[in-house]
Amino acid sequence: MIPHRKNNPASRNRQRRRGQALVEFIIIYPTLLLLVLGAFQFALIYQAKTTLNYATFMAARQGALKNAKTNPMKDALAAGMTPLFTTTKDDYLDLVKARAIAAIEAFNPLNTRIRVISPTADAYNAHKGDSESGTEIPNDNLMYRPTTVKGGMSVQDANLLTIEVTYCTRLIVPIVNRVIYSLYFGFVGEQVLAAEYYSGAATPGGLAGQRCADINDQIDSLINQLASYVPGGSSFLSSFSFPAIPTTIPGIDWNVGGYRIPITSTATVRMQSPVTQSP
Repeated sequence: MIPHRKNNPASRNRQRRRGQALVEFIIIYPTLLLLVLGAFQFALIYQAKTTLNYATFMAARQGALKNAKTNPMKDALAAGMTPLFTTTKDDYLDLVKARAIAAIEAFNPLNTRIRVISPTADAYNAHKGDSESGTEIPNDNLMYRPTTVKGGMSVQDANLLTIEVTYCTRLIVPIVNRVIYSLYFGFVGEQVLAAEYYSGAATPGGLAGQRCADINDQIDSLINQLASYVPGGSSFLSSFSFPAIPTTIPGIDWNVGGYRIPITSTATVRMQSPVTQSP
C-alpha cells in the first residue's frame, strides 16, 4: 500500500525545505538589493570623482592664465564637468544641455566651492610691493629673483596656484541614495561641513554640519539676510508667505536639489600670469 501524501516523510521534508528557502530569501533579498544598488551608486560616485579631478585641473590651468580669478576657474570647471551630464552620443543639443547644467552646478554656491590654497592672502600682501604696479605678485624672471620667504612663502612658491574644489554630487539611485546620505552625514557630516556653508550669506540655523544645501536653503538664507535690513526684521517678513521654490529647472529638466554628498579634488599649476588680487 502507498502511504498517504500527508503522512509521507519525504513530502513533509520537501515542504519544510520550501518554507525554509522562502524565509532565507526574505531575509537575504533586502541585503542583496542594497548591495546591487549600492554598487551602481558607488560607481557613479567614482565617475563623478574622476571627472572632478580632471575638471579641477582645467580650472587651475585657466586660473593660471587668468590671474587666479574665480569666475574663469568656475567656467573651466563647468567645461570639465560637462561629460557628467551628457546622455546621448553625437547629439549637439544634448551637449548644449549638458554644458548648461554643468555651468549651473559650477556657479551654484550651494553645490560647488573653489578655494585657493596657494598663494595665500599673506603671501599676496607680502610680495605685491615687489611688482611694478604694486598690486600683483611678480611673475617674471622668477629664476633670478631672491628666494626670500615673505608672507610664509617665497615668490617662486607664490606663483604656484593650488586650488581645492568641493562639489556636492547627487545620489540618484533609489533607496541607497537615502542610506548613503544618512550614513555619511550621520557620522562625518559635522567634521566635513561645519562652518563651511557654500553660500556667501549667513548659515541658516540648524543647517551647518548636516548636509549639502539646496536652492530652498539659499532662499531661506537670503530671506534671513533681508530681514537684517528691513525694519522689524523677521517679525515683519513673517507676515508674508513665500512660495516653495521648485528645484527642477524647466527646459533642461535638471534638479539642483536632491540627496548630495561632497567630493573634493585639488590641483596645482604654475601661474602663467600674475596674481592680481588677494585670494
